[in-house]
Amino acid sequence: MGDEIRGNAAYSAAMKAPIHLSRGLLVLTAAVLLGSTAAAAADRFDFDATPSLLGKVAKPLRYRLQLDLDPAKPRFTGQAGIDVELREPQATIVLHAFQLDAAEAWLVSGSRRTRLNVAADEATQTWRLKPEDAAAIAAGPHTIELRYSGKVHDTGEGLFAAPYGADGGTQRMLATQLQAISARTVFPSFDEPLFRAPIELTVRAPKAERVIANMPVAEERDDPADASMRIHRFAPTPPMVSYLMAVAVGRIDELAGESAGVPLRILTAPGKREQARYALDATQKLLPYFNAYFGQPYALPKLDQLAVPSVRNGAMEDWGLISYAESVLLYDAARSSPETQRWVFSIIAHEVAHQWFGNLVAPASWEEIWLNEAFATWMATKATDHFNPDWQVRLRARQPMEDAMRTDVTVASRPIRSGPVNERRVFEVFDDITYEKGGAVLSMLEQWIGPDMFQKGLAAYMAERKFSNATAGDLWHHIGRAAGRDVSAVASSWTDQPGFPLVSVRSTCERGSTRVHLQQRRFGAASASADTARWRIPVRLARGRDAATVLLDAAEQTVDLPGCKPVPLVANAGGAGFYRVRYSPVALKALTAGLNRLAPVDRVSLVADTFALAQAGALPMSAFFDLAARIPSVHDASRAALFSVAAESFRELDRALAGTPAQRRLHAAGRLLFGRELARLGWAVRKGESSESTALRSELIGLLARLGDRAVAARAGRLFDAEAAGGRAVPGSIRDGVMMAAGHAADARRFEALLKRMKAAEDEEDRRLFANALAAGDDPARAERLMTLALSGDMPSNLARRVPGRVAEFSPLGLQAYRFARAHWSQLADLSGRQFGGHFWILPGAAYASNDAAMAKRLVADQAELAGADGAALAAQVSELIERRAALKQREGARLAVSLAAWRPVR
Repeated sequence: MGDEIRGNAAYSAAMKAPIHLSRGLLVLTAAVLLGSTAAAAADRFDFDATPSLLGKVAKPLRYRLQLDLDPAKPRFTGQAGIDVELREPQATIVLHAFQLDAAEAWLVSGSRRTRLNVAADEATQTWRLKPEDAAAIAAGPHTIELRYSGKVHDTGEGLFAAPYGADGGTQRMLATQLQAISARTVFPSFDEPLFRAPIELTVRAPKAERVIANMPVAEERDDPADASMRIHRFAPTPPMVSYLMAVAVGRIDELAGESAGVPLRILTAPGKREQARYALDATQKLLPYFNAYFGQPYALPKLDQLAVPSVRNGAMEDWGLISYAESVLLYDAARSSPETQRWVFSIIAHEVAHQWFGNLVAPASWEEIWLNEAFATWMATKATDHFNPDWQVRLRARQPMEDAMRTDVTVASRPIRSGPVNERRVFEVFDDITYEKGGAVLSMLEQWIGPDMFQKGLAAYMAERKFSNATAGDLWHHIGRAAGRDVSAVASSWTDQPGFPLVSVRSTCERGSTRVHLQQRRFGAASASADTARWRIPVRLARGRDAATVLLDAAEQTVDLPGCKPVPLVANAGGAGFYRVRYSPVALKALTAGLNRLAPVDRVSLVADTFALAQAGALPMSAFFDLAARIPSVHDASRAALFSVAAESFRELDRALAGTPAQRRLHAAGRLLFGRELARLGWAVRKGESSESTALRSELIGLLARLGDRAVAARAGRLFDAEAAGGRAVPGSIRDGVMMAAGHAADARRFEALLKRMKAAEDEEDRRLFANALAAGDDPARAERLMTLALSGDMPSNLARRVPGRVAEFSPLGLQAYRFARAHWSQLADLSGRQFGGHFWILPGAAYASNDAAMAKRLVADQAELAGADGAALAAQVSELIERRAALKQREGARLAVSLAAWRPVR
């Protein structure tokens, strides 16, 4: 791989004398320490040093739970026996319990049994348990015995009911979503990541219903007191975090298999078993792959995955019983889109990876949740790419990275390692910064360290921390030992401060060498003088096949590369770096002209960075259009991904330029660029075409309808009408695009047809697709009708709560959608549920697509009034994005209205 060259502090202090790099893959590590903005290295896990809201005087040792669950009932009852260790005498024991009603409480200490008084505190979501005789509770082991009751939710949180159509009527399934802090709504618990304990679960349920939980059933028997009920006792779990407990009750179909000696089941609502075959096949591939990569076998005796109908959102990695919304687990080869297939594989990879990252090894606290989510995101990308190389996963990963950068550039952003987390705002750490930025930073560090050493360090981390908790310090300790480098010092500059750098690159040929001058500053900083942030940046420089990695840790640095080549110099070669690159005007012109000669991932990075710099005002937007014009000259496997990156840029410009003359010019330019590509691809899958071409075709159909292509909209409308009338079904390969195009151009008749299809849809994928198509129309009366329907109870809550935001995203009626969301905020908040912060997204979601600076201010004020201080960060992030869009409209609108009139893509 080449030699490693370490610089000296004198060089970086002077920032003038260059360091010479020999040919090949080399690494330059400067020895200068970061300034005051750099975070200290994270400490390794220590139970006593880890923050806890409950304190650590009482520690759970084991839970014994008995739940009485009936899908037909709005409430449930439970009994909990919690073995605890008191580390010192206490007057009371405090544990988490919320929305539960205590019926009876006892403390068992050896042979002594003492009644406990229960004082509930809704503000802290705790019960304070105090002996009735007011005697102090001695240090040592005790058992808390509780009888209680609770509510079954209808918004996909805690223990919730999921309705679905069956046998001409409606049935209900019960399922759980306990992360982040909803375990306490199902059983009294020490509901923080720090506390791990085994759980022994027993469930009493109607005989007609199946019962599934984390572990296999150890015993089943009829209830001797009620012949209609059956008792299910499950094997105890390993020590685990409270929010990983899972249970489901309902009439459930299954598709069974096996992989790596582990029994597998995909569980569905009745009649959907065949749609589970793709998920089973994916899991059979992934489980042995992860076993080998992590060096630790899957830890439980079975792995179930449950597709929950209607109200379920996203997915949850509960140990041994992962649950998903139907639309991210089920796949119908005849009707599902290529995007759904990709999404299903990636989500399964993410959740199965959690069985190691998050379950086998749990984060010490909420501020370390990135150890779950960033690693699962990174691992899902790696695994999906491994099994599906034709999907161009590494190129497609750029767009999620762009989403994270869009958030991270705002002043309301936060570090990956967030610092102390307020439980009321715990949802804030489940965002693009944790998932996408965290995953991208891991990819960058893996590229710098080398994949083999990175894997070796992760395997050592898993081996040492299994069945326990961990911090970033544990992770970097093991990866650093494997790599023989101070990984923590580099990594903490990325995980422990917000934002990301802009690396400016300038190169000249001097005395037979290429002198490269590098500068870093925070991307989006108002001025260089105000910017004191520094990162340790592994900058990978490449000229053709020659590459070198420079660790840039000062404001400026100069290196010499051997020889002077006519090949343009590329920074962030390989695209793994979480930073922007700015080239000199001469270099950018050369890279643009030679776009088709760059490595595929470097093309995608160049287009994305150029657009972002133009958005920020650091380049004219014409620089992006110069690159976009060259995309048709690329004829390899990266072509589709390049068109997708350009498509997202056009969508963002469409938002920014809405209501201006430049928007019409933008639409015309988009019809030229993307219309020619759709004409080249055609509307039908061709024999032997790549999966990338198949995926792009559907995206282009929807985009062109948005851009006002009447021919595309008309053809899509005819295809929809034929299917709606009982004729030929729209092929799954173009189904998404056709339905969205039909929605964009819908008249009253087609709106009614879409509405009918949405109401009759039995699959989550179709239901969401038709709702999105309905939201894309431009008729204010029909948009109002759709949003009003969302409040009527005729839509599942996970869909209904998003309708105003979808109208704002897909149609030109954003202001109307925002006004509706504000007027009906309380009803939408009830649909969203309040345990995981869904209600805080109601107004930011409806305002997100705006380009009006006045809306940015209004959003912040309205959010403060309706959602309170806990929703302020989300509103601030979206408000700043709107302001940036408004500035772009003012800065570029007039220029683009002129320049785009003559713009043409290269043929």
